[in-house]
Amino acid sequence: MSCMNCVPILPSTLSRACFAVALIVIFIMAMIPLPEVLNAFSFQDKLEHSAAFLVLMLLGWSGWPNRPWPVAASLLLYGVLIELAQHFFTLNRVGDPWDVVADSSGLLIGGWLIRLYGRRDALSA
Repeated sequence: MSCMNCVPILPSTLSRACFAVALIVIFIMAMIPLPEVLNAFSFQDKLEHSAAFLVLMLLGWSGWPNRPWPVAASLLLYGVLIELAQHFFTLNRVGDPWDVVADSSGLLIGGWLIRLYGRRDALSA
């Protein structure tokens, strides 16, 4: 099922602006030191990665509804670049390949939601 029948939740201009802001905020959050006090449980970081990339995927799809695969591929590259930036440009953060796996899980969940929404949209037409 293609997402060409999907209706974006937000106007694409607003979605694209929110998407750009989210990219910047997530990059800043990934680069600054965070106190360990904020970690409530052991896999919290991975859950945060998944949630962030789920939101990015949904915003990206809302901004570019006919291009979910290029959005997902670009976001996966973005996740890899964040980990490389953490490894090479910070003293307090470490690039972690498992974070990219968590990013990917958020993208997959987002893709699944997009397909589910597209199916429901097609069934109701």
